[in-house]
Amino acid sequence: MIMAESLPGKRLTTAATMLRFAWAADPKRSLLALVLFTLQALASTTFAWWLKVLLDAVPAADLTNLFLATGGLALSLAGNTVLSHGSNQVLLALRERTHALVERRMVEIVGHTPTLDIHETPAYLTHLEVLERETWRFGETVPSLVNLFATGIRIVTTTALLVTVSPALLLLAVLGLPTLLLSSKISRLYHLGNDRTAEIYRRTAVLYDLATKSECAKETRLLRLGPVLVRRFHVEYRKLIGVSRRVAVHAEALGLAGRMIFLLGYFCSLLLVVHWFATGRASIGDVALTAVLAGQILSLLASSAELLQFAWRNLATAGRYVELEGISRQARSRSTAAAVTPARLRDGIRLDQVSYRYPHSTRPALRGIDLRLPAGSTVAVVGDNGAGKTTLVKLLTGLYLPTDGKISIDGVDLATLDPESWRRRTSAGFQDHARFELPLREAIGIGDLDAIEDEAAVRTALQRAGSADLPAALPAGLQTQLGPSWTDGVDLSGGQWQKIAISRAMMRTAPLLLVLDEPTAALDADTEHRLFRQWATASERIKDTSGAITILVSHRFSTVRMADLIIVLDHGELIETGDHDELMARGGLYADLFELQARSYR
Repeated sequence: MIMAESLPGKRLTTAATMLRFAWAADPKRSLLALVLFTLQALASTTFAWWLKVLLDAVPAADLTNLFLATGGLALSLAGNTVLSHGSNQVLLALRERTHALVERRMVEIVGHTPTLDIHETPAYLTHLEVLERETWRFGETVPSLVNLFATGIRIVTTTALLVTVSPALLLLAVLGLPTLLLSSKISRLYHLGNDRTAEIYRRTAVLYDLATKSECAKETRLLRLGPVLVRRFHVEYRKLIGVSRRVAVHAEALGLAGRMIFLLGYFCSLLLVVHWFATGRASIGDVALTAVLAGQILSLLASSAELLQFAWRNLATAGRYVELEGISRQARSRSTAAAVTPARLRDGIRLDQVSYRYPHSTRPALRGIDLRLPAGSTVAVVGDNGAGKTTLVKLLTGLYLPTDGKISIDGVDLATLDPESWRRRTSAGFQDHARFELPLREAIGIGDLDAIEDEAAVRTALQRAGSADLPAALPAGLQTQLGPSWTDGVDLSGGQWQKIAISRAMMRTAPLLLVLDEPTAALDADTEHRLFRQWATASERIKDTSGAITILVSHRFSTVRMADLIIVLDHGELIETGDHDELMARGGLYADLFELQARSYR
């Protein structure tokens, strides 16, 4: 569990992380940006000083100071113009490189996290949704911090020059503090607004996809859902706008309050210096210096307040990245022993009092599962929807970690195995499989990355999956580009996509665990039965070489009866185990479900 950290501590951690990213993305430009902005801040401040010198030199006819001040003003203006252009160009390049680096790291974080927590925990999904929506802020984080640093230098140097007129003018800078303090509160308002709108934004995105995506087009038209989707989209969108508007109004009111406090001090300081000039205690140069510098402080405080809000909001977004990075790091480092996955299963897989509860749920999806899966066996998992079948499969493949209990592979705790080495020895085909829009050969070959270029291995996998005729049905065979969104891409039927997913699962020749989680749901019962018989034969082959366990999940009982061991789950609990004949003789839940399904086929 990640330790709680105070808000300032989180911001400092996030700022340090983003500065490291900028340095990693482009160290030379990072250093150059800091130098250029510092010089630009000094050039802007010295302009007011040279103006004071010029105005004091005119009535005194001091030609030396007159020429020096004129040169200084010209140099300040020219330097500020050149430095401004140069620093903006440097920041533009740094912004792009930092943004690209962070996006690449985001892909790595999500892709390298061994469990599914990031994808299935609502709080983490909120992070992902906000990061996707505000990914541009990654590129702005470092520039906003550099700008804030440069603005801070200008405020300090400007205040120092004001003090040369009178130490009393230091109060002007103090009156700017409420503006800066309120900026932090405003940034928190926007951060909370993002949290409140994240789920609403997800709903609007889902409704938008339902209304516009081709996969939904047939049903939305036949069911006349268009007006309903549009109406619901507008309802959610109004909620989104409502929350955003309330946050903006509250933030603007706070910002205005801070500016009014400073404006009062600004006018008082001008009146004070004019009074000193009238009584001979200040020169015309002091009046001009105060007017210019006080105006600069007003402008700087306004811009620094905006920069501070912008920086805080950028840091808040980047902070979500840092938190996800910590979650991913924690998930990757869970295996401290990094035990080696066995080359061959000899005993099998044992589950000792295994329970699992989803992070957002109060009820366990699986409870107290005690089970032994012998090496070399074919195991069928049956049960109604919601019984816990897929949860069990995800636990066995290491996609979830048990909430309680232990899973052992030949006596070694699965949690101590190197996740990558275990994944190399597992293979799976799911009902809700991914549709990889790649050339057919690659869409299958990624099932074993070591053999992705081996066309013979791909054809063998197709044969094992009972889909050897699939390439011939496509225009370019194994080179056919899948997916209608691509040039020359082919749109496949649901059954064809399922065949590709099954073939992908068959790529590995010697897995220790082969999982087939209802991968044939889109196929008819006879085809499924034939394929399962073929896979059962294939499992006999691989069990001799690796002691592999094959797990079949299916709703069709005519198929699972060929398994060596049948596991019956009900509401997350293990109800029965045995082979088909034993379970039928027992007359329990399995027998009832089998007879119920058999009657529907008569």
